[in-house]
Amino acid sequence: MTMKHTKRLMFLTLVLVFLLSACSSQGTKENESATNAGSANNTSTETNTNTSEKPVTISASTNVVGEQAALIQELTEKFMTENPNIKVELTAPGSEYENIMKLKMASNELPDVFSTHGWSQIRYGDYLADLKDEEWVSRLQEAIKPAVTDASGKVYALPMDQDKSGMAYNAEVLEKYGIEIPKTYDELMAAAEKIKTESKGEVVPFHVGGADSWTLGQFFNYFATPLYISPTENDSASFVDGTFDWKKWDQLAQMFLDLKTKGYLNTNVLTAKYSDDAQALAEGKTAFEFYGSYIIEEARKLNPEFKGGFMPIPTIKEGDTPTFAGGEKTTFGVWKDSPNIEAAKKYVAFFAQPENIAAMAKSSALPPGLDGVEVDAGDLTSFYEKYNDTRIIPYFDRVFLPSGMWDVMCKNGADLLAGGIKVEDFSKNMQQEFERLRAVSK
Repeated sequence: MTMKHTKRLMFLTLVLVFLLSACSSQGTKENESATNAGSANNTSTETNTNTSEKPVTISASTNVVGEQAALIQELTEKFMTENPNIKVELTAPGSEYENIMKLKMASNELPDVFSTHGWSQIRYGDYLADLKDEEWVSRLQEAIKPAVTDASGKVYALPMDQDKSGMAYNAEVLEKYGIEIPKTYDELMAAAEKIKTESKGEVVPFHVGGADSWTLGQFFNYFATPLYISPTENDSASFVDGTFDWKKWDQLAQMFLDLKTKGYLNTNVLTAKYSDDAQALAEGKTAFEFYGSYIIEEARKLNPEFKGGFMPIPTIKEGDTPTFAGGEKTTFGVWKDSPNIEAAKKYVAFFAQPENIAAMAKSSALPPGLDGVEVDAGDLTSFYEKYNDTRIIPYFDRVFLPSGMWDVMCKNGADLLAGGIKVEDFSKNMQQEFERLRAVSK
């Protein structure tokens, strides 16, 4: 091979090496670019995933206590297990709930999820998110809709059960003294006289644990409806526009005082507690109590053999029909300004699942708030079926009295029984506070 051919061969070899090196370098760069792009995409995906599943903490608060509060806590634990990125801080402050919520409303710092305890529209309406687009809304039970929705279609809260409150009674006591279920107030008073007389005072017709205060308000909340609201001719409009003649309250106050003066109430009414009411009912020492079916469950815990029942609120005026007090019971709404509103809605939706609605309704022995849920209310099931068509009218104080009047009724009821005020004083005090609180609420 000549020198000339050798140089040419070396040149071609160098060119080939250069080209191969260039291709290899370009391939490496392309591979690196693809790898980096893929890495970037993966990073982006991971970031998005972490964002969508970013751990959040929401606060929830309920007014219920006892067995129901324990059940809500149990279900909350289950929710957090199924949704590990959502932590729920649940509180159940009991009797202080209402005062706590008033303070939170004043500062506009509410829990992400909270119970509306009968006031979803009137008290909490401006603070609640609209839940109308939630899946469970299509299953709202017709009877409870007016309590948690408005004419515009806004849905204020999830009703886990629905209140259907009347009067509880000891079935064996009524049977022993041959008492038919009273349908009118006159029949109720006749039954009270018969029981007091024939038992020689061993059985008190009505038992009220007035030391707990709220128990006294039950009488007024129940019987204000058949006296002023449910009859065809009624005073509902005058309560709403503020023109109610408070002299008419004398009649209701006198009815309450008569229970004591006629010996129809337990003599320790102002020192007895709600727990004493359940005990008296369970032991057959009283016939009737001004509570819903929940007192029957309390009595049965004390006496498994207890046979109780509940009845509608008797009428007072001719031509009227018995009613139940009702509306919201166990609910959850979402604060409209919650920083974690989607997590809050998810928590509420969890409680709307049929098995959870059934559990909540069973714990309160009340009908469910959503359709398509079977609830075994035990012995009470037959009563719900019996009175299925009985009218349910919202609690008197929730619709016709301004916020704060409940305590006024309870305090004046206690003062009336203690002899500290007269019937007309009760009415005057109600009028004064009604006008003051109504003006404040505007």
